[in-house]
Amino acid sequence: MKVAPQQITDVDRPELGETFVDSLALSTFDGAAARLTFCVLRMQEPEQGKPAQFKRYPVCRMVLTPDAMVELFNRLNQMMGALQKLGLVKMEPGKPPQAVEQKPQ
Repeated sequence: MKVAPQQITDVDRPELGETFVDSLALSTFDGAAARLTFCVLRMQEPEQGKPAQFKRYPVCRMVLTPDAMVELFNRLNQMMGALQKLGLVKMEPGKPPQAVEQKPQ
């Protein structure tokens, strides 16, 4: 359903918790909804002489309408532009964006 922006009033819910995400495990689109599974990596107990091992745990599953997916895409494009201006992301035509490794200060 299309709703004009002037018909919408944003309401804050301070009790709503934030969820930390560091990876995206699954994304699908079935023609009616986009489904995204956001995850977090957790390091396992280290074993001497072996490389670190991690497990990925889902922390949030989000289902978006096509309209919401377009809005998310547009907002993420704006954020990617801001990250590029800050030198945190390198974007080249025809290539996926790459995070720029930050040197410790």
